[in-house]
Amino acid sequence: MHRYKQIEYKAGATLEIIKCVPKGLRTGCGRGKRKTKEEITKANMRQAARKLVRKINANFRPGDWHVILTYRKTTRPDRQEARKALSGLLEKLRAEYRKHGFQLKYIHATEYENKAIHHHLIINNVNDGKRTTSDYIRKLWKDRGSPKFVGLYDDGEYQKLAEYIVKETEKTFRQADSPSKQRYSCSRNLITPWPRRRTRTTKKGWDMDPKPRKGYYILPGSLYNGTDKLGYPYQRYTMVKIAPEPSDWEPALWPDEGGG
Repeated sequence: MHRYKQIEYKAGATLEIIKCVPKGLRTGCGRGKRKTKEEITKANMRQAARKLVRKINANFRPGDWHVILTYRKTTRPDRQEARKALSGLLEKLRAEYRKHGFQLKYIHATEYENKAIHHHLIINNVNDGKRTTSDYIRKLWKDRGSPKFVGLYDDGEYQKLAEYIVKETEKTFRQADSPSKQRYSCSRNLITPWPRRRTRTTKKGWDMDPKPRKGYYILPGSLYNGTDKLGYPYQRYTMVKIAPEPSDWEPALWPDEGGG
């Protein structure tokens, strides 16, 4: 019989699965091959993207927005001024949401390296019966520039968006004079997906070609079979619900045991 540890992150319509060797069985393997600085940077970016996509998947859904906030060339601010402009926008949006009985949720990042300064804002969309989030933002940002609105796609999985934001901000947030030392910032009311850990026992170990659970599909390109940084066998993949429902974004709910 073979034992392995299975770690699951449920985030909205997605379920991330990680399979690895339990600590008590980690014998006979040395450390993996020493990585180059470039490999370490790429690994850190992948890890940052995983953490970010869990946040996005858990808190935002089809119908919400990815907004790119740009500035007119004639009134383009410096980094500190841009930070204040974004903070002011969020403060006014929060007040507008509260006035109509809504709660503002967002993730934002700023990019300016080798390009005009701009902000990426992922935000929950609301409708007060007369106006929506896009109307609020257009009104509040009209003196600064023209925001671009990109709707979050219908499958409820936003890996590419997370990777894009991490790549966009990789150089910016590390600079000594950066106004922010974080890749991105979030509103405090966001759900943080926590791992669910189980020890599983099988006759032959985990399946190298896993099958999705009923009602899910495995996200193309997400399956990884290899080793972890210590050289032990490791598998990771993401399943996405085929027909997401509003209840999928409730953090306490988990899919039934079995499968995967």
